[in-house]
Amino acid sequence: MFFGRVLATQNVPGEGLSRACHSKAAVALELIPALVLLFFLPGWTLINAVFPRKGELDREYDSLYRITLGVVMSIVVVILYGFALNSLGVQSSGFGYFNAANLWAGLSVITVAFFLAGWWRGAYPFLGRLHPKLARMPPPEKHSMAAELEHDKATLAKLRELAAEREKLRRRIKDFERRIELHSGDAKEHYGRQRNEAKARLREVDATLKALEKARAEELYGA
Repeated sequence: MFFGRVLATQNVPGEGLSRACHSKAAVALELIPALVLLFFLPGWTLINAVFPRKGELDREYDSLYRITLGVVMSIVVVILYGFALNSLGVQSSGFGYFNAANLWAGLSVITVAFFLAGWWRGAYPFLGRLHPKLARMPPPEKHSMAAELEHDKATLAKLRELAAEREKLRRRIKDFERRIELHSGDAKEHYGRQRNEAKARLREVDATLKALEKARAEELYGA
């Protein structure tokens, strides 16, 4: 009986080494996410939000620039966030707010906010593979062909909108003139005022159309 108890209390060969390995693995699993959150994710998501277009930092080494700047900006974010926590003073327990829990919570919220801003600006177009509604493209380069096409598309849409409004105003003016001929007294004055307002708006639309057409001609032909 005693022998059995002795065997039960004796250490199995290699058990101490196994426990040490498990403890090191557990520490590594806790340390790696903490280091990534402290020194990479906040700055990386911030850089992606500010420069969402691929190749915007550098055509060849864009990823390297993003990683490097991500590390640098993460340190800046952590320092500023630490200053903010220290400025809150001391808790009732006698300790300040700069602790692991507040760091985890605050940096996680900051990272998520930067990520959402980057997604909104089109920094993560690959998310469209998960769901079509998540697909957002970054803004085109300022002097690229895509940017010129987008600008031209917006100008053409505005021209079509104003042209449609002009035709609508012309029809309304004709209708008011017809009603003026058919009515008298207060009704005639009422339709007369509406006709004058429509004519004033028509002059504004014509002036805007001419200005847009002139600007577009200068962009296309330099004239």
